[in-house]
Amino acid sequence: MVDRSELQRMARTIDAHRKQLDDLHTQIDRVSKVIEEHEVTSGILSHLQKGVSTGATNARLSIGSGVTLRYTHSEKEEGTALVDLGSGVFGEKPWGVAETITNERLDGIKMLQEELKEQSSSLEEKITTLAEAFNEAAGQLTASQPQPESQPPPPENQPQPESDNTPPAPESDRRPPRRKGRIGKELTLDD
Repeated sequence: MVDRSELQRMARTIDAHRKQLDDLHTQIDRVSKVIEEHEVTSGILSHLQKGVSTGATNARLSIGSGVTLRYTHSEKEEGTALVDLGSGVFGEKPWGVAETITNERLDGIKMLQEELKEQSSSLEEKITTLAEAFNEAAGQLTASQPQPESQPPPPENQPQPESDNTPPAPESDRRPPRRKGRIGKELTLDD
């Protein structure tokens, strides 16, 4: 048998796990965008390398703010690209090496994405289990509490007050209407 404080602790735990799950989904979205960027970069580098065999290749390169430059490489040799080698250090590498570095990074990022998805799936299962345990405990707590006896109806021989004849109360005397109780008085995660 669990008490109300235990239910509140369970609800806080579930809420914390849901926040953690939301954070994981945010990270997964960010990683997906990085993967897309790497795939585009790898595709461009591959396209540039294929064009070298004909003696000329060109591409359009975005430099940001909606500005794109046309790039033309007219040599039979492979061109070079500046590649972030880590820690903000850039090196000039041939397109093939730059593509290899990009693909290696892409593989590592995809592994990270899979790990995050596994963590997300595991956390979803944990939340489901905790929510089921919470609902079961809340049902037991509600069932064990004595139900209030219903009020007997007023005797029929007493006159009912007429609401049409009473003057409206001044604004300062009015109270906001009370919220009605939940049906069945069941506890929810918000309790």
